[in-house]
Amino acid sequence: MGKCFLILFQFADMSIGNNSTSQEILNLIGDEAFTRLCMVFGGTRLPIADSVGSRQRLGVVVGDALAEKMISQFRGEALEIPKLSSLEVKKRHQAIINDLAGGMNVKTAAIKYDMTQRNIRKIANQHSKDNK
Repeated sequence: MGKCFLILFQFADMSIGNNSTSQEILNLIGDEAFTRLCMVFGGTRLPIADSVGSRQRLGVVVGDALAEKMISQFRGEALEIPKLSSLEVKKRHQAIINDLAGGMNVKTAAIKYDMTQRNIRKIANQHSKDNK
């Protein structure tokens, strides 16, 4: 496991206690996908349904194959996703900037990170101001 992931998972353990569901998700989808899931949905209850919307929402974040695994294992449940630390929020903002710089449009980034388009634009604008 990477150092960054260990920090994230230790933080997750502090915020939600010893949550076996988080460990199940981690075992099912792996370190990187779990980190992305926490970056996007951290601090929320994520309903898992056998629906197009659920597949799209999860697929954008963890990939279609892992989304199918999650739906298969957790269908009908609302998963408590651990919240990120402020360090991880900064990493999420940088990932958003990288996606936008790589050609992703604001709408797609908003869907990927489960944020409003306005918040995505605010992050991009703040980044532009900070780098002038």
